Amino acid sequence: MKQEQIVRDERYYAIENASYRVGFLIMIFGTMILCTVRAALFQQSNWDFFGLVIISSLAATVYQIRKKVLPYTIKTLILMIVLVLITSTVAGLVVILIKNWLIN
Repeated sequence: MKQEQIVRDERYYAIENASYRVGFLIMIFGTMILCTVRAALFQQSNWDFFGLVIISSLAATVYQIRKKVLPYTIKTLILMIVLVLITSTVAGLVVILIKNWLIN
């Protein structure tokens, strides 16, 4: 299968920037609500903000896919997702092992 060059014109950049705006709005308002609820009501830490970052990035990527202006191929996207999952799993296991080693 031939890989075609991605044409980057004004439409491409306008849609790409609009997708970043959607992701940014989700992240900002979600963060504001979570900070308020956790700080005021529960006095809890905010570890799930990482999930909010992933959701906002996913929203921007889905928007770009729907408008057909992805700056990379689907194959590259899947490869990046797999590499991020593997890297985060390894990092999590290392942290768990270090905690268990230091506690025992």
